[in-house]
Amino acid sequence: MSVIYEILKASWYLYLDVAVFMLFGFFVAGILFVFFKPDRIKQYLGTGKIKPVILSALFGIPIPLCSCGVVPVAVGLKKQGANNGAALSFMIATPESGVDSIAVSWAMLDPIMTVIRPVAGFITAISTGIVQNFFGDSKVSSDPLIENPAGG
Repeated sequence: MSVIYEILKASWYLYLDVAVFMLFGFFVAGILFVFFKPDRIKQYLGTGKIKPVILSALFGIPIPLCSCGVVPVAVGLKKQGANNGAALSFMIATPESGVDSIAVSWAMLDPIMTVIRPVAGFITAISTGIVQNFFGDSKVSSDPLIENPAGG
């Protein structure tokens, strides 16, 4: 019984640590919602297969979000009209090029790897977003429990 208590206690402390970053992500998503209108998001990140992916990766690089805080922002972009590849590209590029991850890379690795890591993250984000836009399923069910009607 004490093992279950320790697991729940550790989970609670982990939740408290992550909650700050999630709140910051919701704050950034709110700022994007207020200052960037959905028609602009749809114009730049919703039409096309390659340009929106590159723009969203470039847009995500300077934003200091961790992998927890980037999720609400990406959901907000998606709700405002960004296509799947652009949202995915944003989700990959943002935490890889954050100031905190670059500082950790500088402390733990050499300066060459500190430069290569964000560049590799940017290339990975663009590659993943383009593959999603060309080969991924653009239709997303609102209810994940609905079975595939095509006989899957």
